[in-house]
Order: sequence, then structure tokens, then C-alpha cells
Amino acid sequence: MAKIDAVSPFAPAAYPALPLVRGVRLAGGAAGVRYKGRDDVMLAEIAPGSAIAGVFTRSRTRAAPVLWCEERIAARREPASPAGPIVFIANSGNANAFTGANGAAGARRMAEAAAKAVGADPANAFVASTGVIGEPLPAERIEAAVGAIAATLAPGAWEKATRAIMTTDTFPKAAGRTLTLDGVEVRIAGFAKAPA
Repeated sequence: MAKIDAVSPFAPAAYPALPLVRGVRLAGGAAGVRYKGRDDVMLAEIAPGSAIAGVFTRSRTRAAPVLWCEERIAARREPASPAGPIVFIANSGNANAFTGANGAAGARRMAEAAAKAVGADPANAFVASTGVIGEPLPAERIEAAVGAIAATLAPGAWEKATRAIMTTDTFPKAAGRTLTLDGVEVRIAGFAKAPA
């Protein structure tokens, strides 16, 4: 039987150095969504007045977090978008997909808990979930942990946030650059999850 590497051969030697992005604070922490002793909730707080956008699947079986975010993005097109910070919360270990009314309630509860933790309007809260499909989301675990996670929000906490969204990933994936466009310094940083 062939040996399976614990970490993908594509993994970089170290987490990349990402630039600080003004107005962005990040955190990651453990809520026990599926496993104990593992970071599984990510928070990102975006400063008031920031522009956001979303790209969504066209699948007819969109998960509750996708539906929640589609509605929030559509509402932001209205002239009276809520003021204040924007918050993103994501969990790993449970995809909150194919979960019906429980899933919709879980997405709402996650959004409300994240909004309360950073003093945001729930209409400015966006959610994502990744992990096992078809199991009820233990939203109460996320609600119980989000306050403590929010207390650790910090600029540049990219790696902590990235690790909190890993599921079958064998290493965290992130990239960033600082460049000058028309004489203005622009900082770009991002992270994602994907198996490897």
C-alpha cells in the first residue's frame, strides 16, 4: 500500500507574508463544530464604508449560508444600506448544506452572533460554512464561542483565520501582494480553502 503524505507536496515551506490591509481585522478560534481542540470558526471585521461584492453558485441546491449572503448582497444595492462595520463569519467541519429550515436558522444565528460580537447590524453580517454535508449545524456552539473569538480580532491575523476554515486541506492557502497603481499603493491579500 502506498504511503499518503500528511501534507501535500505542493505546500509551501511557510505561510506567506501577507500585507496588512487597512480596515480589516481577522481572528480564528475553536467552537467544537465537529472536532475538539481545533480552530473551526473564522471572523473578519471590515471597516465601515468598505465596498464588498459576492459571486455565487448557480446551483439550485444552494446551501443556507449562500442564500443568506445572496440576500444580504442584494439588499446592499438599496440606497439605505446599513451603516457600521461588516462582519464575515465562517465555520469548518459542517457545510450547513441540505439542512432545510435548521440550516436557514443556523445561518441566521451565526450572522446575528457575529454581528453582536463586533457591534454590527445583522444585515451587514455574512456567513459561510464548509465541511460535512447533510448534518444539522450546531449553531449553539458557534454562538457560545464567537464572543471570545471576536476579542482576538487583529490586523494581519491571516494565518489564524486561514487555518480556521480548513477541512480536508493539508496546508493553509493564501497569497498577497503590494503594488502601485497610478501612484497609489494597493495591498491585496486573500485566503481560500481547497483540498490538497
